[in-house]
Amino acid sequence: MVDLVQQMWSKFLRFTEMVLDSVERGVTFQRLQRDVEDELNELGRLILQWAIEGADERLCENADERKDWVIARRGDVKEILTSFGMMSYRRTYFRHKRTGRHRYLADEQVGIRPHQRIDTGLKGTLVERAVEASYHRSGKWHKRHKSWNVSGQTVMKAIREVELSQSTWEPPEKKRRVPYLFIQADEDHVGNQDGPRWHPRLVTVHEGVEGPSWRKRLINAQHFGGLYSGRNEALWHEVWQYLEATYDLEHVAAILVSGDGAAWIRAGCEYIPGSVFVLDRYHASKYVTKAAANDAWLYGRLWRALEDGDRRGLRAMLHEAAQKAETDNRRMAIEDCLRYLDRNWDGIMAWQTFRDVWPGCSAEGHVSHVYAARMSSRPMAWRCKGVDQMSRMRVMAANGKSVREVYVSQKTQGLPPLRLKEERIQELRRLISEGRSLRHMVTYRLPGLEGCSPALRRILKAVVYGC
Repeated sequence: MVDLVQQMWSKFLRFTEMVLDSVERGVTFQRLQRDVEDELNELGRLILQWAIEGADERLCENADERKDWVIARRGDVKEILTSFGMMSYRRTYFRHKRTGRHRYLADEQVGIRPHQRIDTGLKGTLVERAVEASYHRSGKWHKRHKSWNVSGQTVMKAIREVELSQSTWEPPEKKRRVPYLFIQADEDHVGNQDGPRWHPRLVTVHEGVEGPSWRKRLINAQHFGGLYSGRNEALWHEVWQYLEATYDLEHVAAILVSGDGAAWIRAGCEYIPGSVFVLDRYHASKYVTKAAANDAWLYGRLWRALEDGDRRGLRAMLHEAAQKAETDNRRMAIEDCLRYLDRNWDGIMAWQTFRDVWPGCSAEGHVSHVYAARMSSRPMAWRCKGVDQMSRMRVMAANGKSVREVYVSQKTQGLPPLRLKEERIQELRRLISEGRSLRHMVTYRLPGLEGCSPALRRILKAVVYGC
């Protein structure tokens, strides 16, 4: 323990001398930050090494804490990549008296598995970075430390270890009361390595919008998503569980479900009681624009018929436009528009019913930010497992959850607390509080005092006599 205090104190003096030398040499502020970072990382590795070796020492000296385990070999070296860089430490190899199995008990106590080369906390950081960047770039997140560069395959394996089937939201202490609830749904189109595109789905529940017209935001938005191929009920069951746990649904007048009218979105209206489908105006406008082509006058008349709920007039205008179409492509666009609007006419009529309530639908924008920015805006191709996990982690991040904390908590769940010898802990506390051996160490042992600058000598004396 005395050695640890001396090493940490020596490290502090090295910081001080380095800062003074850097200022005297005239280095840039950015170079100074890098030098300080290197020194702090070295100190971090020293503390981690001390903690693990201290836990191993406790196990060696307390047979009650390692029942039926005897010492087989001491001093085996282990290297593991941590957030502070590559760290090495020594630990003891134990053998079970009855079964003959061999284990490193200190490794198990801190959560290091056999053959593990990367610390769990650093893996969590890599997983979190992979949510925003490619696997390859996430593994090379610290360019100055070459040993920190890990392969994209390692990052992908870490992502595969994350369990994402459980809900990450927590129910409030008291259910909220709102007059209306809004659900908007859409899906992305992600490249597939083996065939047709994947379609990860995104559902957003919110209570309305607030803010100015140029910067609106959803109130208490909660996202749900993943690759629910053929499992629509599972997705809407998650949404329904959230609604039941979060809101007093008896006081909700209506739940408005908006989207492009796809079958899986309409299935949500069948699954969620009291829900009404509302067609997204953006998708309606897309079909009307294709049908009208460059005829602004026809576009205005069609859109006016939609706003007024004039289904007969809309059909008549589209039939007339189809008869006048000069090409087959134009005729097919008009017929597609008519079929689409007919199929979703109940969602169009909801515009009138909830004119003063429905805030619109921003599902396309959310899909772009949550999914497309990472998975489909660049020429990428995914497999089933990868696109499902990445979409779920992107949803988790959009909900304000830390992917790193989720990964670390799953990997460290059930681990016992790190325990050192109580006598050593008390000795260290006493050394810290009383400053024992500090003056002796500064006066006789520290090489930093030999030939140091007067400014550094004044700082050291101030610290020593202050202690």
